[in-house]
Amino acid sequence: MSEHTVREALTQVMDPHMNVSLVDMGMVRRVETSATGKVEIGLVFPCVGCPAWDLIQSDIKKSVGGLPGVEQVKVRIEWQHEWSRDDIAPDARLIAREHGYCI
Repeated sequence: MSEHTVREALTQVMDPHMNVSLVDMGMVRRVETSATGKVEIGLVFPCVGCPAWDLIQSDIKKSVGGLPGVEQVKVRIEWQHEWSRDDIAPDARLIAREHGYCI
């Protein structure tokens, strides 16, 4: 299981508020994989106490957990990193603006 494969799977996991992938939102900070099928994903969130945390974590586990060779998926909030609007990919900014967000 490669980091690239996991990141590709994460492009299918959407931020439910913006309908933009977690990757394009700049929320994925770390992906670690092991030869034994363990995957750990470090995320940052645009807001503290994000009400979608449980949904996002569940979606990540379904997406990444369904990859061949994955035995375990852990999702952790990376408190040492801050999220910024600057982290959003240019195409995702356009989508956010279309949904009424000022970015």
